[in-house]
Parts: sequence; C-alpha cells; structure tokens
Amino acid sequence: MKTLISVLFAAVIGSGASAQDFYAGATLDYGLPHSGDAQTVGSVIAGVGLGDAQIGYGAEVELGMHVAGDADYDTQRFRFWGTYGLGDISARVAGGVTQFDTDSGIVDGYNLGLGVQRDVSDRLTMRGEFIRDFPDDSAFPAVTTTRIGVTYKF
Repeated sequence: MKTLISVLFAAVIGSGASAQDFYAGATLDYGLPHSGDAQTVGSVIAGVGLGDAQIGYGAEVELGMHVAGDADYDTQRFRFWGTYGLGDISARVAGGVTQFDTDSGIVDGYNLGLGVQRDVSDRLTMRGEFIRDFPDDSAFPAVTTTRIGVTYKF
C-alpha cells in the first residue's frame, strides 16, 4: 500500500508540473469508529493542486499519528480531491485509499470526504472536513473523522 501511494503521488505531481500549487499542512482529526474507542490524531499533509478559484483538483498524501484517546492506530491516506468555489468558501470532495497501522497489523480500505475550505491569504488555507474510512477487514470498524486544519502553498 505504501508503495502504491508513493507511485500514485509521484505520477500526479509529475503530470502537472507547469501549473500547480504545492502545499503542506497540519490537521487535528477526531476519529470516531462505529464501534470501539475514539481517538484524536495529528496529521501532516502534502499535496499538489491544479485549477483556479472556481474549480480545482489535485491529490494529497497524509500521515496521521495517534495523539490521544483510547484507540491506538496510525493512518495513512492517499486522496484525489476537487473543489468548487462558492464565493469566499470552496466546497471540497475527496476520495482515495486508506491504510490503518494497528497493533494487530495493517488494515487497508478506502475513504470519502466532504468539507469546505477558505483561503486566509495567498499562501494559507483553512479546511474543515468529514472523512469516512471503509476498511476492507470486517473486524475493523468504519471510522468517521472530523478534521480541522491549515495548509501552506509554496
């Protein structure tokens, strides 16, 4: 899974090398499984975006580490995303693959997200999002994540 994520991310970055915004950021995530213990995760994000203020699209990779809560697993996600401008705020949709690193092993799956983002300045963007992870392993519950974060465009 990590190899797949790296290859897909490199392909997206290489495909639009002329008109993109590279960005990196940090988020605070609250993961609530549909059964089991909740946890808070700190995530770092890196990605590339193309488009303009009205319609944007791109891809990002993220690594999340357990910060607090009773559950103890780390997350990795690779996601494609799109945005649609609604004035000062943009609606955001995303989807991709998820990998959970648990005490009992690796659990793969996919994710879907819905949220909003707002440019605070030319370089800073604030983001709020709900992400739903659907693991392939039925023993690991689906997780709904509430996210707030900020990214910096290079």
